[in-house]
Amino acid sequence: MQFEITRLSSKGQFVIPGKVRKLLGLRTGTKLAMFHDGEGIFLKPIPAPDISGFRKLASEAKKTALNAKKKGAKK
Repeated sequence: MQFEITRLSSKGQFVIPGKVRKLLGLRTGTKLAMFHDGEGIFLKPIPAPDISGFRKLASEAKKTALNAKKKGAKK
């Protein structure tokens, strides 16, 4: 396990060093879960949800709707 030193601002903010962000793939808007035990803090990135399944389902629904519309127009 590596460590880095950062500083807490008066607003309670701190900077995650660039090399750590790059190593972990953290980008603007990445959500982090914060755990604490009264003595220390542990941050863990929350991965973005995989929406590829939803996109596939939406595409199939669109095709079904277009086919239904074509069949309705032929009658």
